[in-house]
Amino acid sequence: MSDSRDIVLVERRDAVLWLTINRPDRRNALNGVVFDALLEALAAADADASIRAAVLTGAGEKAFSAGADLKPDTEYTALTLDEAALEHPYVQFARGVRKFSKPLIARVNGDALAGGLGVVSLCDMAVAADHARFGLPEVRIGLFPLLIVASLRRLIPRRVLMEMAITGEFVDVAEAKTMGLVNHVAPASDLDAKVQWLLHRILDKSPTSVRRGKVALCRMWEMTEDDSLAHAQSELALLFATADHREGLAAFNEKRLPDWPSLLGPKE
Repeated sequence: MSDSRDIVLVERRDAVLWLTINRPDRRNALNGVVFDALLEALAAADADASIRAAVLTGAGEKAFSAGADLKPDTEYTALTLDEAALEHPYVQFARGVRKFSKPLIARVNGDALAGGLGVVSLCDMAVAADHARFGLPEVRIGLFPLLIVASLRRLIPRRVLMEMAITGEFVDVAEAKTMGLVNHVAPASDLDAKVQWLLHRILDKSPTSVRRGKVALCRMWEMTEDDSLAHAQSELALLFATADHREGLAAFNEKRLPDWPSLLGPKE
C-alpha cells in the first residue's frame, strides 16, 4: 500500500498550507486514508501560529474529487457500510474541519462530485476553475447523498439541493456560483492567481480577529438569533481586549499599515 503521504501532498508556501489530494488516476477519490491525512495536516497547521490559512485542492485538472473510491480493485479501503456503522470517515472529517480555526479555501481545479462536493462545502471559501462541474450522483448507484446533504443544507437553497440530490444531474460552475457553492470563478490557467488574490485579501488582516471571528461565526450558525447575539456580544468584548485591536486602531488613526502583534507571539 502506498504511504499516506503520497496521496495527500502537504506543502508550506509562506504563511499558507497547501494540501493536495494526489490520486489523479482515481479522479482524486476519497477514503479513510485520505481523510486521516488531511485531518492530521490541518490539526498541525491549526497549532502553528505562523500558518495563517490553508488551501485544499486536487491533483491535475480533471477533478477536485469525484467522491468515494468505488472501484473494486482499489488498494485502499472504500467508504463502506461497515465503516459507516462505526463512524463514517466523512463524518470524522466534517467534525475535524469544524475545529480548524483558520480560513480554509477550496481550490476547485475540476469536478467536485458526491463526497468531493461535500468537502468543498466544508471549506470556508471556494475558488473554481471555469470547467469544473458539481453534482450529487449517488442516486445513479442506488444510494442517496445523506451525509453530503447534511453539509450542504445551509449553504444552498433547499429546492436546489433537493433537485441535485434526487436527479443526480451535474451543474456547471456558473450555476454553482449563482447558488452560492463557490465564491469566485477563473479560467484554469488563472486559477492559482485567483486563489493568491483571495489569500492576499486575508493575510493582511488581523490573525486574531480572523481566527476568533471564524470560530464564533461557525458557532453562531448553530444557534437561535437571541443566543447568537449573546455569543457575539461576549466574543466582541474579548476582541476589544486584544493586542491586535489596539494595534489596528492605532494604525487606522496614524494612517499606516498595522503590524499585527499576534504574528509575533502565541495565539491569544
